[in-house]
Amino acid sequence: MDIGFFEAMGLTLVAGRWFDESRPLDDMTLPYPPDPAAEKALAQRGGNIVMNELAARRLGFRNPADIVGKTFRAALVDIKLGLVPVTVVGVVKDARFRDIRQPLDPIMFQNARTGHTHMIVRFRGDPAAVRAGVERVWKGITREVPFNAKFSDDIMLELYKAEDARAKTFAGFAILAIIVACLGLFGLAAFTAERRTKEIGIRKVMGARSRDIVRLLAWQFSKPVIIANLIAWPIAWWVMRDWLNTFDARMPLGPTPFVLAGGLALAIALGTIASHAMKVARANPINALRYE
Repeated sequence: MDIGFFEAMGLTLVAGRWFDESRPLDDMTLPYPPDPAAEKALAQRGGNIVMNELAARRLGFRNPADIVGKTFRAALVDIKLGLVPVTVVGVVKDARFRDIRQPLDPIMFQNARTGHTHMIVRFRGDPAAVRAGVERVWKGITREVPFNAKFSDDIMLELYKAEDARAKTFAGFAILAIIVACLGLFGLAAFTAERRTKEIGIRKVMGARSRDIVRLLAWQFSKPVIIANLIAWPIAWWVMRDWLNTFDARMPLGPTPFVLAGGLALAIALGTIASHAMKVARANPINALRYE
């Protein structure tokens, strides 16, 4: 890549330095078509490279600063000419250039002015105007290679299109399940309140307060929700663990999401039956005792 790759990709330097145009050894450009004499000269003089943290760790250096200044040999030219001595002048923070499912690669960055296969542009302003400007510049350079530009947002969207569709599908079914469950709870609350009208009236005559009645009914409907959560948590944990294991970088699967989901389910259940519970608790016990 060229020197502008650092800023274009937003890399972070953790040790040493990035490439510098004023340092001849930083430039490892080879002519095209290949020139054996130029390759031989490069193999003899060597050059400077930058690598990422993973590459430094793979070479046995836990501290990135310790590898700066070390010289290795790399196959950068025809193997008949031997290995090229390369000196590490900097280490950058690990950056992900591919799908998050694929593991990070140990990367060695080599500065060269030829051999590039892609052009990366970091911009500010109107995306459409920038794209049109880049296309004009591209066509001013070559007409043989068609202009094919993509925004990084579109590339990321394409990478995770399946996950986005799966999330929307699960969200739709979850909303449908919540609606069906709430309708069932609402009907069950109405039936239970009707069936226990006389019992609640006796309790109130015996001194039970309205909040005691509400608490009694709320606990009755909370128990099945709590039991359902205790059954669902290990199943959800097992399924989520297997899905997250398909990613190279993933969030830790702790108890917080399950507790929050259980609390939300409980709140929805209590909100569904709240109107019936309050209505029954505030009813005149005389009417309740005359119910039958």
